[in-house]
Amino acid sequence: MGRRVDEFLAGCLDEAPLQLGVIPFGMLYGIGALAVGMPVWLAQLTSMLVFAGAAQLVIVQMLGAAAGALPMGLTAVLLNLRHMLYSASVAEHVRHLPRRWRVLLAYLLTDEAYAVAILRYARPVGPGPDLRHWYFLGCGLTLWGCWQLSTALGIAFGARIPPEWDIDFAVPLTFIALLTLLVKERAGQAAALVAALAVLALAALPYRLGLVLAIVLGLLAGAAVARRGEARR
Repeated sequence: MGRRVDEFLAGCLDEAPLQLGVIPFGMLYGIGALAVGMPVWLAQLTSMLVFAGAAQLVIVQMLGAAAGALPMGLTAVLLNLRHMLYSASVAEHVRHLPRRWRVLLAYLLTDEAYAVAILRYARPVGPGPDLRHWYFLGCGLTLWGCWQLSTALGIAFGARIPPEWDIDFAVPLTFIALLTLLVKERAGQAAALVAALAVLALAALPYRLGLVLAIVLGLLAGAAVARRGEARR
């Protein structure tokens, strides 16, 4: 039991620094949700059930632009396609776990949790059974709790935040921090480069569809480089 607690607490501690960017990120979602007329209970419930920060922010913006249900649904799906790569990367490490563990960890598999947990999986297991899923759980629950709290703060205090604070900066800073963790391999570098160029080239598309297409192109580029690397081994 002691090693499980140690792994769990280590995951919580290693995930904690990223929450400095997550808190204003979640607050932005809470503020935006109320601004487009979403009921308080629905705004908070969405964070609890969907738990997809980037998708939630974009969908709120699309609601404000009176986008239809089909474009919003398609955008949410495409924005979260990157989680398929995360799942493929983590699958070999959690395949031995019972279904209840795999379902729970799949729910907690977000950008920030993956970025920290995958670094733990890259290190040796050590003597005894593999308990690194407890580390993953610590990462995911830390992020989940912070996201719920930050959403609630945005809902409760959003109207009181001075406009000059301009907390929108937290969103790109959060993803820049993640990027520095994930571009150590060629697949990640290729995905980041292609996605960045695509965002600039497709910026004029409506409903932020350029962002969606850039994500897809980046994923394809990363997957292609990863497959090429495996073929050479």
